[in-house]
Amino acid sequence: MDFSPLGDLLTNPLFLLRLGFVAVLYLVILQVVRVSRLEMKRAAVAPAGATRAQQVVGYLIVIDSGSTPLIPGQRIAIEPLTTIGRSPTNTIVLDSTFVSTEHTRIIFRERSLWVDDMGSRNGTLLDQKPVAQPVAVSPGSILQVGDVRFKFAAP
Repeated sequence: MDFSPLGDLLTNPLFLLRLGFVAVLYLVILQVVRVSRLEMKRAAVAPAGATRAQQVVGYLIVIDSGSTPLIPGQRIAIEPLTTIGRSPTNTIVLDSTFVSTEHTRIIFRERSLWVDDMGSRNGTLLDQKPVAQPVAVSPGSILQVGDVRFKFAAP
C-alpha cells in the first residue's frame, strides 16, 4: 500500500493552513456555545427583578381586585415608568379579560405622577372620569383599570 498522496497532503503548507483554520473555527464555535450556555444558566438563576434597580416613586393600593388574583389592601410599588396591562412585559400585570394588553401607563415627571391611557378598549378612569390625555394624580386618587380599582399612595 502506497500512502504517498496522504503524505504529500500532510507536507503541503496550504493544506496544513486550511486544516488549522478549520480547527480554530471549531474552537471559536465551541467557545460561543459554552458562553451562551453559561449566560442562560445565570439568567435562569437570577431573580426576576435583579436586572434593573427599582426606584419607588409611589404605591398603588388595591381597593377592588375585580377578576384578578390581587388581594384588596395589597401595596404595589410604582416605578418612574410603570405600565399596567395583561402582557407579561408590563410592570404590573393584571390577568383580566377587562384589561388590555397594554392598558395604562404611569409616569413620574415634574415631581408628580401622571396617568395616561394607552388606547385601551375599556379605557382608564381616574376618580371616575375617563383619562383621554395624561393627567397628574395626587395621593388618594382612585385609578380604575378594567375592573380593578387602585388608590394612589405616597412613598
